[in-house]
Amino acid sequence: MDVAPNGGDPLPDAHGTGGATFNGSARQRLPVLLRSIGSDVSLLVKQQADLAKQELKEKAGEKAMGGGLLLGAGILALFVLGFLGFAGAAALDLVLPTWAAFLIVAAVYLIGAVIAALVGRKAVTTSATPEQTMQTVKEDVEWAKRRLRR
Repeated sequence: MDVAPNGGDPLPDAHGTGGATFNGSARQRLPVLLRSIGSDVSLLVKQQADLAKQELKEKAGEKAMGGGLLLGAGILALFVLGFLGFAGAAALDLVLPTWAAFLIVAAVYLIGAVIAALVGRKAVTTSATPEQTMQTVKEDVEWAKRRLRR
């Protein structure tokens, strides 16, 4: 009886003998073996596609969060521009303490925008490849090669 490459349950052989040897001729075993390989490959491809789909959903969620943070950074940057403009106008018309207060508020918004932009950029620039799927495909190919050599 063979074992699945991911360490799962033992795989039954195609003719249900529980791993016992089949005493027929090689011609009689070949169609059974081919059917078994075909069904195994079909199941394997379906499982790999499901795994890739799940991984890509997770990666898309991470990218969406990064995009949201970048949007937040843009909105905060607009506040910064508004406060800087307002502070500049107030500096022309009023005494120093009023516009200094406006500049302090603008600096706080600027710091928030920079932090959000850095965090968002990091989230967007990380790799989106389905690494787990790629690794299991490699393991499955090696397992299939070993099984065919027998």
